[in-house]
Amino acid sequence: MVTFKIEIADIVIEVNAFNETTKKYCSDFLSNKDSKYTITMTHEDLINEVNESSNGKVYVNEEISALYRKIADLFVEENILVVHGSSFKVGDKAFLVTARSGVGKSTHVNNLKEYLKDKLEYINDDKPLLKVKDNDLILYSSPWNGKERRGNNISSKLSSIIFLNRGKENTYRKLDNKEDIYFRLLSQIYLPKEKTKREKALKIIDIILKRINFYEINVTKDISSASMTYERIIKNEIK
Repeated sequence: MVTFKIEIADIVIEVNAFNETTKKYCSDFLSNKDSKYTITMTHEDLINEVNESSNGKVYVNEEISALYRKIADLFVEENILVVHGSSFKVGDKAFLVTARSGVGKSTHVNNLKEYLKDKLEYINDDKPLLKVKDNDLILYSSPWNGKERRGNNISSKLSSIIFLNRGKENTYRKLDNKEDIYFRLLSQIYLPKEKTKREKALKIIDIILKRINFYEINVTKDISSASMTYERIIKNEIK
């Protein structure tokens, strides 16, 4: 076994893994602090990860994928949810762009990076963590940051969540229908299978709905889409 500790969302976890590649994958989050939790990977975890994948594909490899799932289940008890989306910060505010896989959220955030240059800093391009902390929502990075490994081990207060659609022109609107937003979030947040943890996750979503703004954008792949998102949403949110 390979034993190491990682700190994610201010929580230190000791991991007992089979493969050195798992430690390397988490290298930006390694820690020497005292751990609060211990996770030991098992062969059953690896088998289950393959069985649970509908298309036979797992995230990077079986162990890295299984570790992500075990941490996601654990973190619900800490008021932390794993969200599917591309996240970044501008100034001291974080933003999350979410969409179905393949729609183009990473492309849009890349356009924003090209448009804003050093004003934009990547947090996590695939699976950031959203933590309810006192009266705030804090967005954290995680090792699971997408195929291009775009991300930094940083955190920031979440300002808004932006639902992205691909369109023939660039448009935006603020969302106010909480029921509509709730079901949109359900499809983009990891929900544990265990009933009590799943119920806890749903309560966390209720809190999220009350604390931040939500937007929907329809965008082209052109850089003009970044200008629209910045001028109409981000610029107003960071005032």
